[in-house]
Amino acid sequence: MTYLEKIDNRIFERIVNVACYQTTNTSGRLSVYKELVALASVSRQWHALVQPHMQSVLILEYQTVPANSSQKPKSPKSKRRAVWKSPSIPRNEAALAKEHAWNTNVGLLQILGKQTPISRMRLQCFDSIPDFSQFVSAMDAAGLARCSLDSVTTIEIMDQLDLAVAIKASSVTENGTVSKRHVDASRVAAAYLSQHLPNVQQITSLSWNISLQSQQLVTHLAQLYFQQLHVLTVPLAMPADAQFKVASNLTKLYVDANVLQQLGNNVISAQQLQVLKLHNVDAFFSWEAFASNTNSNIRNELDFSNLTALSIKFSNDNVVTTTDFYSSLGGSKYNVRVSMGRDRRRLLFPRLQTLNVCKLPYTYTDAWRMFVDSPLKRLAVAGPYAHVRYIEPRLLRNLDVLDVHTVGADKHSGRFTSFIKSLLDEESPVKSAWLRHAELFPLSVSRQVKWQHLTELCISAYMPTLAVLSLASQLPSLLRLTVQRIAHDTCEEELDQPFIDGVNWETFVSVPNQPSSLSIRELQLHMGGEGSVPRIPTLQAICYILLCIPSAQLLAIKQMYWKYACEFIKHCSNVHPHLSNVKLVRHVFMATKSPSVFLE
Repeated sequence: MTYLEKIDNRIFERIVNVACYQTTNTSGRLSVYKELVALASVSRQWHALVQPHMQSVLILEYQTVPANSSQKPKSPKSKRRAVWKSPSIPRNEAALAKEHAWNTNVGLLQILGKQTPISRMRLQCFDSIPDFSQFVSAMDAAGLARCSLDSVTTIEIMDQLDLAVAIKASSVTENGTVSKRHVDASRVAAAYLSQHLPNVQQITSLSWNISLQSQQLVTHLAQLYFQQLHVLTVPLAMPADAQFKVASNLTKLYVDANVLQQLGNNVISAQQLQVLKLHNVDAFFSWEAFASNTNSNIRNELDFSNLTALSIKFSNDNVVTTTDFYSSLGGSKYNVRVSMGRDRRRLLFPRLQTLNVCKLPYTYTDAWRMFVDSPLKRLAVAGPYAHVRYIEPRLLRNLDVLDVHTVGADKHSGRFTSFIKSLLDEESPVKSAWLRHAELFPLSVSRQVKWQHLTELCISAYMPTLAVLSLASQLPSLLRLTVQRIAHDTCEEELDQPFIDGVNWETFVSVPNQPSSLSIRELQLHMGGEGSVPRIPTLQAICYILLCIPSAQLLAIKQMYWKYACEFIKHCSNVHPHLSNVKLVRHVFMATKSPSVFLE
């Protein structure tokens, strides 16, 4: 029995999955896909494992190839060699000349057979702007029409071009739109694909910023498949003559709000949607594209009865004045603000669990009330303090995750502190929270914090050390505490080089009378002044917090404080035995992402 035969089959399978995943499930080039043939040739066992991966995806790739790459090299004695020496055609320019062509793995799929149904079609380009004028002829020549593609349910778009290059393409006009020739070519290509892939239910993008040329193709595809689509998460370029029929099966939609407005009224069933992500929303946004069921229409309601995740990102929160906004609508301020837009129907979200709102305009001061009756579990809010402050405290009553990110002038400092206090004073089962504020004023907290179930807290705002510890002392379930900044970071005394040799570590910080927390296991203290110069007050804050939290088992700090913290633990562990249990790590190795990543 050979060594390969002795290896457990599960190990074989894991090796193959890792080798195939990047190529067949994400963004592998067609040339890399073809290299899987070598992997399948290792043994019969490997062939059986690789084949399903190779058969799962149909790849259509727009490639850049060197000019005349298919021609055989000329003999050194050939007279044609003189062309390279011609001053009118420099050698380096001739060598860099490029040709473009559509290529596919259809031939390999036909060789592999039909053991595994093809479930996905991936259209991708990496080095050049796609031109669909030769798409149909290239696919016919490759034999795509002879391949059975009824099992394909997903179209993926992979576009890794530099957007600046794509915008300057010859197919883009001076006003930033795609030329009519390209629009017509992409329409023909979309019709060709819909003819051979009749059962597509998902159109997704593996890269959000796809080129205008690819957006045109996707828009035509969306029109053709709209009634049968379940998932549409690709940016669209809406043509003026677009006509969309009602999409009654759509469950997941990522869309530019400006494009959504052009779809027409009542073209997307609100009842079927499960995930909705709107970006580039303006103050005049309307929900009129969404259709209600019959009963909701009678009650003048728009019921998103199955929506579990909603993300709304406004483009600019100060584009209009309140007077201009309401005068343009000509209606009741109360109804407008609660509905968050021009649509007068009452919005209902009975199953909404995830909500992300970014840069909410000040014209929507009552907008949060529309979510009060939703069973929210995750809430992320970002924008100027003057607008975020209107958040309804009752939204916290069922939360597991909260992310509040505000910016605002120093004139709002006292109000922001009151705002944070009001949130902390609200009884909530929240387990993970991220409190972020971009300004330089200190943030204080109350002594009536009611987040008794909080296990993870990140503070990215200027807070005095005692305020941080006061907050930690009121959170009995807290396991992980992350502090990004300390209130005196901007005016600290620098540590000089001989400091580490002359300091008396035992008296460097005062000993706390009692611990602030006995639950925290992980401390991430990332505070520090600008640059790479360590500063005395910040080091004292780190050491004092460490003494006040004897339950800490891991401390992540900036590189500049590494050796000082090591010396402090070394010299003080005899007096404070719990310090010997602390593992020091550099914060660059720690995961410090916001809990709002679930919305991305």
